[in-house]
Amino acid sequence: MKKLPLLWMLLLLLLTGACKKYPPPSQPPKEISTIITDAGGKPLGDAHAGTIIQLTAEAFRKWNQEGRIKAEGKLYFDTIPAQIIEARDNYILTILPLMGYIDTVRIDVIGLTIGSSIFQLCRSCLLYRPTVRGVVFAGFTGGKADGTFTMPAEMTADGTGNLYVIDQRPSHDVIIKVTPAGVTSVFAGGANEFGRLVGIGINHTTGLMYVSDATAKQVKTINMATPSLVSVLAGSGATGNTDGTGAAASFAFGAQRVDDFASSELGQGLAVDAAGNIFVGENYNAVTFGSQLRKITPAGVVTTVPGSRITPMAQEQVALPSGVTINTSNELFYVSGSSGFFQGITKISPGGVASRLAGKTSFEGLNDGTGAVAQFSYPKAIAAFNDFYYVADGTNGALRKVSTSGKVITLAGVGHFSTATYCGCPFVGPRDSSYHLPLIVLDPDGHEELAKAIRMDQVGGLAVIHGGLIYVADYGYKCIWKITIG
Repeated sequence: MKKLPLLWMLLLLLLTGACKKYPPPSQPPKEISTIITDAGGKPLGDAHAGTIIQLTAEAFRKWNQEGRIKAEGKLYFDTIPAQIIEARDNYILTILPLMGYIDTVRIDVIGLTIGSSIFQLCRSCLLYRPTVRGVVFAGFTGGKADGTFTMPAEMTADGTGNLYVIDQRPSHDVIIKVTPAGVTSVFAGGANEFGRLVGIGINHTTGLMYVSDATAKQVKTINMATPSLVSVLAGSGATGNTDGTGAAASFAFGAQRVDDFASSELGQGLAVDAAGNIFVGENYNAVTFGSQLRKITPAGVVTTVPGSRITPMAQEQVALPSGVTINTSNELFYVSGSSGFFQGITKISPGGVASRLAGKTSFEGLNDGTGAVAQFSYPKAIAAFNDFYYVADGTNGALRKVSTSGKVITLAGVGHFSTATYCGCPFVGPRDSSYHLPLIVLDPDGHEELAKAIRMDQVGGLAVIHGGLIYVADYGYKCIWKITIG
């Protein structure tokens, strides 16, 4: 985690109209030796947002007698202002604000301003433990699905936080728009423009949305300003793996529905890079269980991604993509897997070298760990954000977070055999809940156990707004989850 600049340097930028009141950067804040405890006086080494904190220093006594701390004081944890709820004698009571960190991190500076003076109360003396919260966001009210979604699958988001969810329906699929307030509406597909949709992405520069249509065997373009305007970017309509431009190219997408437990999703997923190129997962029909990724330029030129083709000679080599993403280094990642095959994440470098980031050949199960120690179950979708990859882990009903080194932790979900679909028990509904990320994880299953507080069922899509806000499509409960970290 990058170190934040010193508080005294940032306050000048954060406090509107106060620039002339504070010392220039060459004058550091005055240090005050401060004791940090909870409200009962117990020493405090770590805390989470909402924790009541008592700051005690003899220097506070005179200011409190004069009423200056309550009247003029401004308290900060790093750059985040905190409410002063009580100031008397030699102490200040405050509530630790939501810091926005997505990992346990040491707070750099606790600072206090009074008038034109800045005081450093503590430096690197308190660990912040983010809170993971999971709530049903859309599609489930009154203890049951409200009919908004039939089978929510892959999803994406625009620049203002609106979600676009593929809803797989018996006759034809549609795209449901969900606003940040949770308001839902049919965005595209209501006039039967699509067959089975298996991938979705947005070019945020041009305002164009792209979808993989497995029924039509084409990649289609949707004008987001006028979503009824749908055109074919590439694909002849015949099944094949031919490179070419526009209608001269052919695709072989897997048409399995997101809840297909017999075969999972075989050759699906779509991602858009910063240059507007589209990447899709598909079957390579020349061999059984063959797979590859294809690249489509904004002009509709289709090529096969070097290093992505798999012509398996053994069961453990099978890795048919179900979800695709690309990071800022132009590295492609895709998830794949069903019972008895490799279930996890495959990486394709810009130079066309394939490697496996995390996962193994396995049956149904959930296990945190690094590389081949980690276990997934029918992973459906993946999204890159900053230095992490987030996975909608299908029948585990779980949201997983994966580092660039392949370390996998579970953020939410109960695991395959404890989901409502597979537990063999009477119906159990979704469970909104929260927990605090652990300070130290000694038990390798520590994250898994904490994540069970949030009960999802079967997850098929996700959209990462930022590292602290992730939405997950749950085709078991037929709803959308909102997962926040901070």
